[in-house]
Amino acid sequence: MSQEISLEDWLDHSPRAVGIVFTDIVGSTILIHRLETTNFSLILRAYHARALELAERFGGRVVDKVGDELFAAFLTATDAYQFASALCQDAGHPQLSVRAGVHFGTVQADDARLVGRNVHLGARVMEQGGDHELWLSDAAKRALESESAAFASAITWLASVECQLKGIPDTHRLWRAA
Repeated sequence: MSQEISLEDWLDHSPRAVGIVFTDIVGSTILIHRLETTNFSLILRAYHARALELAERFGGRVVDKVGDELFAAFLTATDAYQFASALCQDAGHPQLSVRAGVHFGTVQADDARLVGRNVHLGARVMEQGGDHELWLSDAAKRALESESAAFASAITWLASVECQLKGIPDTHRLWRAA
């Protein structure tokens, strides 16, 4: 999918449910101090290029890149999971390790951004992850099961926890995937 089409067109000009993925480079502060800025910048470019390649492969969009954090969206939970899993397995450079969070919920396009409480929830899912972990919200897991029960059942689920997400009301069930 071309990154040139507007987010409004991509969402068909209405709020809709999408797979939301946030990723973060694990240990980036230590890495930048060890490698120095110029070398880290080259590695960061490789990470962004890999993310763009995978987003296109799975029909999604890289919505935002801030520092070493990345926000991408997909029209299905399955595509969102496949993107996150592939980026965790190969972040574009052998020195990189990535943690990822996947959520599924309704968002709205606002110029070049996606907005809505589900964007914030997706970011909080990623923040629950430790080094090199992939976590899904309960909504993302249910969407995966709804889209393809066979695909969802083939995923190795390593853990399930009830937790409070910073700034988000109530407790939420999260699932850790292999």
